[in-house]
Amino acid sequence: MAICAETCPQCGGAIASGYGNQATCQYCGSSLVRLSPPPGRGPAGADPMEAHDPAAAAAGAWGVRMKRAACMDPKSGLIAFQSLIPADWEFTGDIWWRDSATMPAIPVFRAWNPNGSEQIEWLPTIPNMWSKNILTEALGKWRIKAFAFKQDGIEQRAPLTAIETLRSLVIPRYRGQVEGQEQTRRSPWSGRGNLLAGLIGQETFEQRVQTLRRFLPGLDSAKKLLAKATAPRYKPYDVAVRVVAEEPLPKLAEALRGGLEVGGPMTSDGARIRIAYTLDGKPLEEDLFCVVSQVVTRTGSRLSAQENIFWTAEALYAFRASAGHLDAVGQACMASVKSLQVNPQWLQACQAESRRIMNERAMMARAMAQMAASQRQALQRLGDVSKSISETGDMIMDGYMARSAAYDRMGDMASEAIRGVDSYIDPTCDFSPQLPGGYDNAWGNGLGEYIVSNDHLFDPNQHSNMNWQQLQRRF
Repeated sequence: MAICAETCPQCGGAIASGYGNQATCQYCGSSLVRLSPPPGRGPAGADPMEAHDPAAAAAGAWGVRMKRAACMDPKSGLIAFQSLIPADWEFTGDIWWRDSATMPAIPVFRAWNPNGSEQIEWLPTIPNMWSKNILTEALGKWRIKAFAFKQDGIEQRAPLTAIETLRSLVIPRYRGQVEGQEQTRRSPWSGRGNLLAGLIGQETFEQRVQTLRRFLPGLDSAKKLLAKATAPRYKPYDVAVRVVAEEPLPKLAEALRGGLEVGGPMTSDGARIRIAYTLDGKPLEEDLFCVVSQVVTRTGSRLSAQENIFWTAEALYAFRASAGHLDAVGQACMASVKSLQVNPQWLQACQAESRRIMNERAMMARAMAQMAASQRQALQRLGDVSKSISETGDMIMDGYMARSAAYDRMGDMASEAIRGVDSYIDPTCDFSPQLPGGYDNAWGNGLGEYIVSNDHLFDPNQHSNMNWQQLQRRF
């Protein structure tokens, strides 16, 4: 009987002889476990499949060994999400809570091979917002496509495609500067050669700074505190990055959702970009994935018409390996990413935190309204000015509530897509059941029992003495 070389079922790489019942693939870093004796070494005729097809026996000799990794959220006391990773890898996850009603929490995680360069990373989501109106259209003629200030913790930036987002936003923020790409524009008031130094001269500028330091001894301490407060939570590698390849992936969002289509006004654009860099003296390659989801709302009319675009750079997954081994690692990394599940109870905690933030802001708005009411008698002499201020405040609040409602719907639909379920309306109770996704029809009998089917001719009432009612989808 011929002896066939054993191969990794994940990447097809050869497994060196001499291993016992467990091994680690030297090409993709997968943890492997033996499922059957080595081909050609068992008793003669013990495995009929091996006797007729040695190649099939060799391929089935090993299986991929995975383990469950979960991220615990200390604030809510719940498991936020969990995923499957190679059994020999290590895992760390975190939840970034923010004072933002739109996106109060941002999850991140990293799984890596402690004995190699392989790594899977979920980079922080980047939420953005842009308002298209007369002002921003005019500023766009001077190529002003972003603002430094944030609204509700959301960055103000014009929409980008997935490839543009990876090149100009994700890579500089989380990895380093792309070779040949223009350096990120710094503030004209910071560092050597700033605007003020250019106006009065570098030497005079430095003399003025030294004078200020003598009269304000706490200036350096305040500067350090300000730098610490404004420092990003994620520290980039700060390495020179070379783009190796890039490709649009329009079906990436659908693939990560398990093939389920999410309804509503959300549109998605996906892309992958491969980069190469050297870190700690080791040449590495990395695939960065990105899905840009976009929701558009419109308010006003004519000259006051405004288009509010909420777009998010999400699904920022990064697969890393040593140079030349990334293709072998990619399949294992994508399998781990697709196994990621977000805890529905944790999503409810996020929604509760969002409502708490909105209630606090509403209370503040009411307090401001009461203060304004107490001074209304004095403001009446200003006539139409007071009325204009009130109408402007109402318009801003209506637009904010409309955007928040759109974001809530987007979060619910994205949560269902991730978990592979569909929400239905049960007329017999106040409970909104979430049934397995992918089915066209669902029925309930009012007793907490449900049936799902893709057969449009199927009617459970024909084979049961119970009263089955067809349910309508929530979205």
